[in-house]
Amino acid sequence: STSSLPRTLNQARTDGFRIVGASSSIPKTNNDDEDAPMLYELNNLPTNRDERPILLVLGSEGHGLRSLVAKSCTEFVRIPGGAEMDTEAGDAGVDSLNVSVTGGILLWHLLHGTAN
Repeated sequence: STSSLPRTLNQARTDGFRIVGASSSIPKTNNDDEDAPMLYELNNLPTNRDERPILLVLGSEGHGLRSLVAKSCTEFVRIPGGAEMDTEAGDAGVDSLNVSVTGGILLWHLLHGTAN
């Protein structure tokens, strides 16, 4: 438990953690920054176990990551599929996953992923 998630994330970042936020795009608070964090497709997220530890941040289902939390992220990851669907072309899919499904997919990938 923490009284200030952004402060906790910034301290973790200082302590050497990668702060990976789950998002379908780079949040607007980070877009204007020259050094905006990378947005990785899930299969391209570097997951080498000898790298810095990863702290995964998931937002709420309705609003995603809060702006101060997003500003604390060193990078973002998205699960491809839903946000890119074209329903007029007959694509089936969903526009978002609930947070528990997203968390499960991301945790599995972080533990078993094959990206460099």
